[in-house]
Amino acid sequence: HAFDANGLYVHNCGEQPLPAYGCCDLGPVILTRFVRHPFGLGGEASFDFDAFVNAVGVQGRALDNVLDLTHWPLPQQQAEARAKRRIGVGFTGLGNALAMLKLRYDEEDGRAMAVRIARAMRDAAYAASVELAKEKGAFPAFDAGGYLKPGTFASRLDPDLQAAIRAHGIRNSH
Repeated sequence: HAFDANGLYVHNCGEQPLPAYGCCDLGPVILTRFVRHPFGLGGEASFDFDAFVNAVGVQGRALDNVLDLTHWPLPQQQAEARAKRRIGVGFTGLGNALAMLKLRYDEEDGRAMAVRIARAMRDAAYAASVELAKEKGAFPAFDAGGYLKPGTFASRLDPDLQAAIRAHGIRNSH
């Protein structure tokens, strides 16, 4: 499963190192589905953040359910998946969505929209995971102090989201 890619030795699915028997349950949200009046046809082109945030929450719940419904080949895989409950809510189609919004990658307004979209996705996924923790419990290895300590990714979340994580835990470690 390793190969030479233009002089670089690479592995499949090497975007993130995982622990032994680890997995990351990935699922993208397609950004172009949230562009209203693409290219300005029929009105001003806009991004429907409300629908996007809702879809990200549904995606987080669906990916979390996959972890419980999967028939794992090895018991170590099941144990690792359930201990940390890693999911990867992401998006695809950023370039197309920006074009449909009449924005460019290489201009400030295009980069600002990309940041808005990424932040909305991040915050919606974390909020959905907190709601799942209220309903189903936090991931078994959860420790609020370690999870939110300075320098961690979660320490950069907005204060309200950090407070919710402290109060209720979070269902998915990633």
